[in-house]
Amino acid sequence: MAKTEAFFPAVHFVSAPQPTGCVIIDAEEDFDWRRPVQGVPHSVRGMQHLSDLQHILAAYGAVPIYLVTYPVLQDDAVVAAIRLRLERGDCEVGIQLHTWVTPPFNERADLRNSFGGNLDAALEERKLVELMRLFRLRFGHDPVVFKAGRYGLGTHTSLLLEQHGFRVDTSLAPRTSFAAESGPDFSSDEYRTFWFGRSRRLLEVPLCRSIVGWGGRASARAYQLLADLNLSRLHLPGILAWLRCAERITLSPEGNDPAAMCRLARSLLSRGQNVLAISLHSSSLSIGHNPYVRSRADLYHFYDRLSAILDHLAGRFAVRFARCTDLPGLLADG
Repeated sequence: MAKTEAFFPAVHFVSAPQPTGCVIIDAEEDFDWRRPVQGVPHSVRGMQHLSDLQHILAAYGAVPIYLVTYPVLQDDAVVAAIRLRLERGDCEVGIQLHTWVTPPFNERADLRNSFGGNLDAALEERKLVELMRLFRLRFGHDPVVFKAGRYGLGTHTSLLLEQHGFRVDTSLAPRTSFAAESGPDFSSDEYRTFWFGRSRRLLEVPLCRSIVGWGGRASARAYQLLADLNLSRLHLPGILAWLRCAERITLSPEGNDPAAMCRLARSLLSRGQNVLAISLHSSSLSIGHNPYVRSRADLYHFYDRLSAILDHLAGRFAVRFARCTDLPGLLADG
C-alpha cells in the first residue's frame, strides 16, 4: 500500500484547471522546536507582528489562512487582531492541533506524543473537539481547515476530520520523514493535491515540497536512496543539491531562496500540479523564535524572499491566488 493511502481513504488525485496559489500560515505559539512537549515555556509574541506580512500579501491579492493553535486562541489581543482582519476579508482562519499545549493532557509528556497520530483515537478526538470548541467560542463558527501539528497524521486522523465537518486538510509533508522522532514517514509521497473521504469528499493540500533536478524521475530515487542509507554525514545529499541533480525544495521563504522556489514551481507545473501552496510560520515574523530568523538581517531576508516568490509566481508563472477555503470549489470538477 502506498503511503498516501495508508493515511487517507478513497484517494482521488486532482489539480486545478489553471495555476492557483494559496498562502498557509502556521499561526502558533513560539516554543523550543527541539522540545515540543508539555510544560515547555511558550508565548504568542510572534503573532503580534502580522501587519508587514499582510501588506506584502495584499499587494498580490493573496489572502492567507492562519491555522491557529490553542495558546493563540487563548490570547485576547491576538484573537481581536485576527478577527479584525477576518471581518475585513483580509484573512481566513483554521486550526492546527499542537498536542502538547491542547487539553486534555492524558498522555505522557514526551516527543513521541507531540505527533497527534501517535495518541489513541479517543484522546486525539478529545483534543480536537476542545480546540474546535475554543475556536467556535472565539470566532462564532466551526473551523473547516485543519493541520496536524508537526504533520503528525495518524491512521485515524482523516476519519476524525470527516466526522467533524472539515473540508480541507494540510497535514501531509511529502518527501519528509519524522521516523527518527517516532513520527510519520512521508518520504515516498510526492506533492499532489487530492480528494479523500469515505462518506464525503475532503481536499488534501500538502506542504508544497518536492525533489527536483535534471535527473528527472531518478532525482527523487537518488535522494531517497541516500536518505535511506543515512549518508548525510558524507554530505552526499548536499552535493546532489549543489549539482542540481536532486534537491528537496519547499515553497516557503523559510530556508529556500527564490531561484530554488522557482525551480520547484516550474517542475510542479510541468507535471500538471497547478496548486502551489506557500507556507510559513508566524514565528518567522519576529526575531529569535525559530531557526530561520535569528537576527534582524534574517528577518529582512525572509521578507525579501517572500516578496520575490510572490512576484515570480504572479508574473513568471501566471499564478492567481485563491483563498484556501475556495480550493474545494475550484477543484470540484477535477
